[in-house]
Amino acid sequence: MHLNVGIDVAKSVHEACILDDEGKQVGKHFRIKNSKSSIEKFIERVELVSNRLNSIPRIGMEATGIYWCAIYSELSKHYEIHAYNPSQVRGFAAVNVRGSKTDKIDAKTIAAILRFGEAPKTCYGDKTRMELKEYCRFYFKLKSNVVNLKKRLIRNIHLIFPGYDQVFSSIFTKTSIAILNEAPRPSDMLEMGEEKLYELMKKTSRNHYSPEKTRELLEMAKDSISLDFIEEALLFEVESLLNLIEYMEGQVKEVETKILAAWETVKDKHYLQTIPGISDLMAAIIWAELGDVENFQHPDQIVAFAGYDPKVKKSGNKEVISGPNKRGSRLLRWVLGRAVVQARLHNPVIKPYFMKKISEGKHYNTALCAAAKKMIRIIWSVEKNKKPFKIPR
Repeated sequence: MHLNVGIDVAKSVHEACILDDEGKQVGKHFRIKNSKSSIEKFIERVELVSNRLNSIPRIGMEATGIYWCAIYSELSKHYEIHAYNPSQVRGFAAVNVRGSKTDKIDAKTIAAILRFGEAPKTCYGDKTRMELKEYCRFYFKLKSNVVNLKKRLIRNIHLIFPGYDQVFSSIFTKTSIAILNEAPRPSDMLEMGEEKLYELMKKTSRNHYSPEKTRELLEMAKDSISLDFIEEALLFEVESLLNLIEYMEGQVKEVETKILAAWETVKDKHYLQTIPGISDLMAAIIWAELGDVENFQHPDQIVAFAGYDPKVKKSGNKEVISGPNKRGSRLLRWVLGRAVVQARLHNPVIKPYFMKKISEGKHYNTALCAAAKKMIRIIWSVEKNKKPFKIPR
């Protein structure tokens, strides 16, 4: 017999409810604060009830943001813990015809979920994986922020110097950034003069650019439309953005180093990095975000976990399939997408599969999505069988 304890997690105070195996509430709801003393009182109460009813306590909680981590860490030392996705709790609560939603109702709902079905156990005992997961998510956040900053910089450069982005393959090349730091406006470039500007371009590009490229840039600067009414604000923003991008890219490299160092301690037990297209960095992110592959009985479960499974809507004889549903791990989906872009160039399995989809008339993104599912099956196979990738015969 089990004692089902549901905890609705909040920032400061959590609400708890106990149900027996028949679904009857045992005692009143009670509150748990984020403190050792409050958690100890909670444990005492759970033990008192479990001894009286001769039952084994198990605890369910909603993995709400970051607020569940501290209480999970403490309670997992004593009890079996089940952490639920908020969407699971919402879906279960939707069967209630009344629209009321309170912390007490949510706590009782979570306890009821425990009672109605054996949920997969949640285990965060692997310290290396958890630290690596935290590094990887921070890495992804930094990369996303850098992308947004670069978009803003492109917008501002276009306002200050329309057409500047046509001179270079990217305005974020080392040479382009050096010019923007020295002379962000067309007038500043003209003031530098051809000789000084060429020397700057020559030095930063290691003789990659010719004098003709410098003259091309200056000709565009002469013909450029000046923007006077918000120019000062734009120049200030450009300077700030250049500094921010440089700093954050340095942070990205530092976190990347941390990720690779942590991966080195466990990589000899895994085979993700043997798959063509998956670098050590990608392997580390996949391993950290995916968790133990033994939790997945079939690769389709990983497809769903990553959010690559299609949306299916069926009513009567009408069925509409679209996708992917994108309700899984965003980070896992991102790194798998990057891995597939690399793998489609030289992976002996992914490359022909991707080209086959293109030859069938599939859209590029659809082909990439299909290739990502294929990649997931390869990942599942090498990790499940604990063998490196081999070219199929």
